[in-house]
Amino acid sequence: MEATLECARAGVTTGEWAGALREVFGEFRAPTGVSGAPVAVTAEAGTPLALVREKVEKTAADLGTGKLRFLVGKPGLDGHSNGAEQIAVRARDAGFEVVYQGIRLTPEQIVDAALAEDVHAVGLSILSGSHAQLVPDVLTRLRAAGAHDIPVIAGGIIPSSDAEDLRAAGVAAVFTPKDFGITEIIGRIVDEIRTANHLDPLEVPA
Repeated sequence: MEATLECARAGVTTGEWAGALREVFGEFRAPTGVSGAPVAVTAEAGTPLALVREKVEKTAADLGTGKLRFLVGKPGLDGHSNGAEQIAVRARDAGFEVVYQGIRLTPEQIVDAALAEDVHAVGLSILSGSHAQLVPDVLTRLRAAGAHDIPVIAGGIIPSSDAEDLRAAGVAAVFTPKDFGITEIIGRIVDEIRTANHLDPLEVPA
C-alpha cells in the first residue's frame, strides 16, 4: 500500500501500476467452463452436430492435419465469458482442437497463441463495445506475422454498420445474438477455413 500511494503521488498511471504488479506476482486466470464441460457428446447420424463433425473431419483430412485447431479469444476488459465458452465447447464437440485461455486477453497475447498453436481459425468474442479497435488490431498483427490464411471470426454485441466495417477490414464472418444456432456457427467457421485455404466448398449441409 505504501508503494501504491507513492506511485499515485508521483503520477504513475493505473496501467503502469498494474503492469508492475503483474511482473512481480503474475496474473490470475480464473478457471473457465470449457475444461469442466463433458467431453463425450453423442451425435446421432443425420443430426446437425453429426453433419458438422463430417465437415470438420473432411476439412482436416484435406489440409493434411490430424485435427482442425480453433483459438477462441476474449480481448478487452469485458468479464462475461459465457458466450465464448459455449462456442469453444461446441467447437470441441464438433471435433475441433480448441485453444481457450480465458478472458481479458490482449491482441498480442491472442496472436502469439494463434501462431504458437498453429491454429486454423481465430474466434474473437467481444461484448464491451471495443470491437472496432481490438478486432482490427488482431488482424493487423496476424498479417504482420505472415498468417494471412488464418480467418478471423468476430462475435458479440456488434451493430450492423460495425459488422460491415469489420468485414471490409478482413474479418471472415461476424455473429451477433441473432445468430443463436451454435452448431450452425461452427459449420460456418469450417466453411471460412476452407475458403481461406482455397478448398472447394463442401456439399454437407450445416
